[in-house]
Amino acid sequence: MATTKDRSGTVIDGRYRLEKLIGRGAMADVYRAHDPVERMAVAVKILRGQQARDHEAVARFQREAEVQGQIRHRNVAALYGGGTTDTAEPYLVVELLRGHSLRALLKQGPAAPARALSYTWQALQGLAAVHARGILHRDLKPANLMLEPSPGVVERVVLIDFGFAAFEGGAKLTQRGHVVGSLTYLAPERLRGQAAEPRSDLYAMGVILYELLTGRPPFAGKDDFELISAHLHDDPPPLALATATPVPAAVVAILERALAKTPEQRHPDAAAMAHDLEQAAREVDPA
Repeated sequence: MATTKDRSGTVIDGRYRLEKLIGRGAMADVYRAHDPVERMAVAVKILRGQQARDHEAVARFQREAEVQGQIRHRNVAALYGGGTTDTAEPYLVVELLRGHSLRALLKQGPAAPARALSYTWQALQGLAAVHARGILHRDLKPANLMLEPSPGVVERVVLIDFGFAAFEGGAKLTQRGHVVGSLTYLAPERLRGQAAEPRSDLYAMGVILYELLTGRPPFAGKDDFELISAHLHDDPPPLALATATPVPAAVVAILERALAKTPEQRHPDAAAMAHDLEQAAREVDPA
């Protein structure tokens, strides 16, 4: 299949000048661009080639726009606009993020406990805003959490990629029985084929926090079947054995609750989990 050419230097919709190709995913290209109307740099995400003619891909792209267009929160990537190119490819104009993903950070090893709690707390703030709109992210993972430069000691965490998001009680874009998301971060109920709910996203946040503290996710397997079985049946390795840095009992309790096998055992919502994390952070060495 031919590679879509680089459009740097062209203008989209007579407004957005594409300056540089900064990302190329499976479905879309992302450009740093200039918006002369708002006089600011933005990111333009263009659904690429054959994907633009795929009804399901276009529907996901539209869902991403619908979701992000409803939310204005410092921990959620902002959507500024969108449309269709002169070659009939849908595009979105979103906040230009200049940092790197949490996945890139984790390639260097675990984070210090205070930093790990801050990242998770910020992500939960954004997630609470998403859930308040009746929206489930459904694909929370380190690659979908960006770390942006901030005047503070810790970077700003920004939730991205709402292509798999779903409105509670709304129509789903996937066939019945087809599970979306990354297996490493999927809640047991979703692996059993049950519907996602807000506390399914909290499970993913528990997996991410464990990985931040230890450098590796709590569940693994040599194949997908073993990984699914671990999510469904195994307890995570105790933090005391998985990390060289002591972690307060309050943090251990939060993780145990987040990684519970049934949603009812987890925190009732993202705000409640964030509150407990904030309290636990007072026991963590800030170094």
